[in-house]
Amino acid sequence: MGINRITSSFLSRQSVFWLNQNLSMLSETQTKLSSNQNINKPSDDPVGLTRILDLTNTLRTDERYKKNVEDAISEVNTADTVMTNMVTLIQRAQELTTRAANFTNNQDGRQAIALEIDQIINQLVQLGNTDIGGKYIFGGMKTNTPPFTRIGDDIIYNGTPATQSWQRTVEVSRGVQLTVNVNGAELLGSVQVTTAGPPLPPVFAAGSQGIFKTLIELKQDLINGDGEPNQLSEISARLDDLTNDMTTILGKQAVIGAVGNRLDLTQGRIEERKSILTQH
Repeated sequence: MGINRITSSFLSRQSVFWLNQNLSMLSETQTKLSSNQNINKPSDDPVGLTRILDLTNTLRTDERYKKNVEDAISEVNTADTVMTNMVTLIQRAQELTTRAANFTNNQDGRQAIALEIDQIINQLVQLGNTDIGGKYIFGGMKTNTPPFTRIGDDIIYNGTPATQSWQRTVEVSRGVQLTVNVNGAELLGSVQVTTAGPPLPPVFAAGSQGIFKTLIELKQDLINGDGEPNQLSEISARLDDLTNDMTTILGKQAVIGAVGNRLDLTQGRIEERKSILTQH
């Protein structure tokens, strides 16, 4: 049986080899400690690196969704607040209408109420032209210009008509898009008046509709009324119109509120996923 001779040079080479190995392992350990990462180059863990890249892409995509959700929440919350203010104005108009219907022999009182109704109309136009950073939220796809213009008793809607594609959507997760706006024409309507001149009353265009038409008609009733029972009855009848208009706005507010709740839940899921994916 032969005996292999272990030379001193072999032992030296082995010692150097293992010394280099240990130095390499020490260097890798120091690199991991300083970077606080287990993988610093592809050769460290090819499979693990692939998984890290996938997670990084997921986090980047979620950041984009997060920005979309934050912008959408800002618009939805603003719209919700604005519609609450609109309802408050309509409630004030109802109070004034009830008071005016009881002024049987006081035209001066009705004229004063007509002036306040006119101011309510102006405030509603202003609310309809609400913008966020120059983006008008009730103009449909036309977000660069105010959607409502008042000229005398004409209130024109300049935004995207309800018969066209007016919905602005945001992508909040893969394959999921939400409509975040309300169509201004459906919310407040518009009104066009042709003044026939005394003694004929104003004639309202066929396209007139919504709270603006109701309030302009109410104002005209108050200005032209003389306290006769039939005219007071017309003023009282506006209460039903105001209720219907308020119901329309409340319905739109409910829809936008539901969108807001969904956005809040989506935002919470994105934050939760980020916390899980970034845990060490």
